[in-house]
Amino acid sequence: MLEIAKNAALNAWKEIMKIYSGEFDTEIKEDNSPMTIADRIANELIIKELEKTNIKILSEENKDNLERLNSEYLWIIDPLDGTKDFINKTWEFSIMIWLVKNGVPILWVVYVPETNKLYYAEKWKWTYLEYEWKKIKLKINKNNNIILISRNHTTNIELKLIDKLWLESKLCWSSWIKLWLIAEWKAWNYINLYRTFSEWDTCAPEIILTEAWWKVTDTEWNNLVYNKKLNYHNWCVWTNGINHDKILNKLKINND
Repeated sequence: MLEIAKNAALNAWKEIMKIYSGEFDTEIKEDNSPMTIADRIANELIIKELEKTNIKILSEENKDNLERLNSEYLWIIDPLDGTKDFINKTWEFSIMIWLVKNGVPILWVVYVPETNKLYYAEKWKWTYLEYEWKKIKLKINKNNNIILISRNHTTNIELKLIDKLWLESKLCWSSWIKLWLIAEWKAWNYINLYRTFSEWDTCAPEIILTEAWWKVTDTEWNNLVYNKKLNYHNWCVWTNGINHDKILNKLKINND
């Protein structure tokens, strides 16, 4: 499964970079988010490869087929995370693929074109980075002073919480930037109190972090569950464990 996911990501990367280097049109989807031909091609190529496994697929770019809810396994894909940045040619985009079993992430692959880095994790097999022909095992770091927050969706609750905990905040755009900073020990906490994020927004970071012994929960200390109807309502918190309970307790006090 891992090799199939890797091949799917790399095949998509080769094609979307041909588009990235030239001119292309942008359309607006029903949810007011942008889409390009790169999104479509990456989606088609990834699905074509993953269909070899005969496992149902949930994609950000396709209409959701709720028959997936009865499946033991499910592929979840974001064929181009960071479409706005792709359009603006900032390089802040990635390709994300992951596999869920009985609601739990068990495999994850992301390819980051800007750095030419491939991150992946399998349940109980740790988290790795492949870069310049090297395979690097990623692990937890016990520093704890930097917290990541969304540049687009930060709430007043988050800002007040950061101030009370004396944490240094760092604004980020897309999911892959947060993952890159976390995975390479440049940040150690992340909170998202934005109520409409979907499965492809949290599944990838969860497995790469938990396999490196991070903690990922909602704000009620519950593990996140996947392959259900889209959108969460209890937000999420990712930490290296040091500030996890402290952050959740502060959030609980603020919400009571």
